[in-house]
Amino acid sequence: MSDLKVAVIGAGFAARVVHLPGYAGAGQPVAAICDLKTELARGLADQFGVANVYDDWRKMLEIEKPDIVSICLPNVLHHEFTIGALEAGAHVLCEKPLAVSVEQAREMFDAAKKAGKILMAAQFMRNDADARAIKRVIESGALGEVYHAEADALRRLGIPTWGRFHEKAASMGGPLLDIGVHMLDQAIWLMGNPEAVRVSAVTQQRFGRRKNVAAMMRNAWDPEKFDVEDFAVAFVRFEDGSDLILRTSWAAHIKENKFGVTILGTEGGVTTGPPALYHTRNGVLADETFENLRESRSAVSQARGFLRAVRGESPAPVLEEETMNVQRILNAAYRSAEEGREVATED
Repeated sequence: MSDLKVAVIGAGFAARVVHLPGYAGAGQPVAAICDLKTELARGLADQFGVANVYDDWRKMLEIEKPDIVSICLPNVLHHEFTIGALEAGAHVLCEKPLAVSVEQAREMFDAAKKAGKILMAAQFMRNDADARAIKRVIESGALGEVYHAEADALRRLGIPTWGRFHEKAASMGGPLLDIGVHMLDQAIWLMGNPEAVRVSAVTQQRFGRRKNVAAMMRNAWDPEKFDVEDFAVAFVRFEDGSDLILRTSWAAHIKENKFGVTILGTEGGVTTGPPALYHTRNGVLADETFENLRESRSAVSQARGFLRAVRGESPAPVLEEETMNVQRILNAAYRSAEEGREVATED
């Protein structure tokens, strides 16, 4: 048995696909799960061997007194539930994006410091085996000075057909906050977390409000209620002079889905999909590809890393300063798109 008690708030996609499988793969039992939709929560409890099901999260915290709480809720709820769990004495692993504003994210980290607990954003895709292989290549110095990066999270037709991803009232944003944040975090982590200073962005709403597109996906959402972007592109300037281009979409006329990061340096360039290094050797162009012998189990790696941090065995895999950097970029991107100009990042 583990020395830690874990509880999960929210029985949706993130709990089912990331958090519960992650804890299970890490050998960590989950004691309780809470959701207003108790039948949904019971289904996951049966699937993952969770003992107790609740429909009141505060009651769950009071009775279970968990050491760790995973927050698997719509974006706009992260702030309230994270602070509540921290004040109840739990360490918190919160789904990405951590918050919907820089101010909220700062308040959440301040609450963690006050409680003496760890708060970590669930940026599990930086645990991808290919990304970790490229991280080792970069840390070896093979790229020289990094000056440019590109991060893509593009779906050909992948507007979420569950939950309220398409409503600002629940999610605040579209693919930029849903899938773009994953590749943005991965890219900045690979770059060594340079501080973002200015952002220029454009958001588009080209597919989600069209009835014919909704019909192609079994009318899973009401086009009249679709009020977030379905495409975004951002150009980020960093304090060290490097830059990054982020592209993300839920729907776009492209050949196939594209998720990956490209990073260019003075001595070489890398891609994460496939994991490869492009450089020169002995005066000629050289390409090196990397094959991982281990299966990529990002959710399990995330759970293991967080559990080690809670036990004091190692630092949290995703650090506060990295998450705040990402949060500043996200909020600056939306502000830039709304104002139609490049803007400075803000804390």
